[in-house]
Amino acid sequence: MSFLPSKNKLTFLLAEDDRMVREGFKALLEREPMVASVVEAGSGDEVLAILAVQSIDIILLDAKMPGVPSMNVVKQVVSEYTDTKIIVVSGLSGTALQFNLLRAGIHGFVQKLNGFDEVRKAIDAVIHSNQYFPPAILKLLQENFREFNSPPPIQLTDKEFRLLRAIVDGLPTKRIAEKLNIAMSTCETNRSRLLKKTGTQNTAELIAFAYNNGLI
Repeated sequence: MSFLPSKNKLTFLLAEDDRMVREGFKALLEREPMVASVVEAGSGDEVLAILAVQSIDIILLDAKMPGVPSMNVVKQVVSEYTDTKIIVVSGLSGTALQFNLLRAGIHGFVQKLNGFDEVRKAIDAVIHSNQYFPPAILKLLQENFREFNSPPPIQLTDKEFRLLRAIVDGLPTKRIAEKLNIAMSTCETNRSRLLKKTGTQNTAELIAFAYNNGLI
């Protein structure tokens, strides 16, 4: 299985401090037809230095990097490099770290133990629907969201509910716009308004909010 068709090839930044693991992932990535190039980083500092001088489509980021912490890297990327997607590839199982990374705005999360097939699946999903959170991670969000947020009940309009349902289903913006018969720009505006209305910061939080409040 290889990546789904896409208009342009992608530039990856592979951020992993273990050189052998990094080289192994790089070799696998470079076999994929949609990969233009793979840039390597062994620390959080190197990630930020590369981003300052080169356009990156997707970062595969180890959850625990030397130098600038991965959490800080995620926050800076989300703030300053809005077109860059982040998939965390983690060998850690700490609930707090996982939850905080999700809240910070990563686009995907996979466990190293699950191998490259899941990494590939996450890349496909992030390219075409902007997110990849396997069932175990969604469960983590559902179980922990209320610990951090206790939003009051809200009432969604029919249009908002249909948009929420499409987002939870993982549809890309273009598909959502077609399904709701609206322009893509309107779709993005409505998504932003939905985040504001629910008091959530990103898609992961919105999905957790929807589950915890019985909206889907």
